[in-house]
Amino acid sequence: MRANNGYTQAIAQAKANLADLNERGGDAIGWDALEFMQGLLAPEEVAASNLRAAMMVELDKGQAEGNMKNLLQTLAIAVFLQ
Repeated sequence: MRANNGYTQAIAQAKANLADLNERGGDAIGWDALEFMQGLLAPEEVAASNLRAAMMVELDKGQAEGNMKNLLQTLAIAVFLQ
């Protein structure tokens, strides 16, 4: 009987959460996940993350173009920055 009570409470809570979400819309959860995540990080961490993303893009470009010079330069920068 106790497990059934927990289930009933969980269903009631889920319904209340859904009603709140429907009432408040985007204000309930926010619209911009990246903005939220960057708010949790220090500026240095955001810069490091952006640099890693840019290097991954360059590595992908280098592979697609078959440009080994570009790949090696990007890898050298990555090793230097670690």
